[in-house]
Amino acid sequence: MAGQRQDYLLKQIEMLRHFAARLVRTKESGGLDDMLQLSFSLQEKLFARPPADFLRLEVTEQVAALMTGESKAAGHEKCLTYAALLKETATLYEFRGRDDLAFGARQLGMHVALLVGLDQPEKPEAVRALVDELLPTKSLDDLHPPVKALLEQYVRG
Repeated sequence: MAGQRQDYLLKQIEMLRHFAARLVRTKESGGLDDMLQLSFSLQEKLFARPPADFLRLEVTEQVAALMTGESKAAGHEKCLTYAALLKETATLYEFRGRDDLAFGARQLGMHVALLVGLDQPEKPEAVRALVDELLPTKSLDDLHPPVKALLEQYVRG
């Protein structure tokens, strides 16, 4: 059952990815609110709890919540799914002109991906690609110190 839920989430994230690419390509925002709502709904499904419960958690607590009841590999996959979902959500926020929310979503996604990457060095290519996509386009100086420290640790590898 968990595998089916994961496949469903990945398909829905792919749909978000295509929608975000279309937004960037055509500059037409029709459906943006629906896609943001889908993103929030997928986060809720991933955590299997209401947003009010998981959004107030620290990042390490969110990762622990995603890992609960899962094998290490399955838990890491859920975490990377969450990071990918945050990346797509950031693109939607950027299109809406909410760069602050986009930066926050991107940074949270990077934080989650880095925690997985540092805990799972045997599969760095998937994590590395995601981290590269989540890196801020302007300056790394804007990253929160814990995220910046994790990034430096990850790069030193």
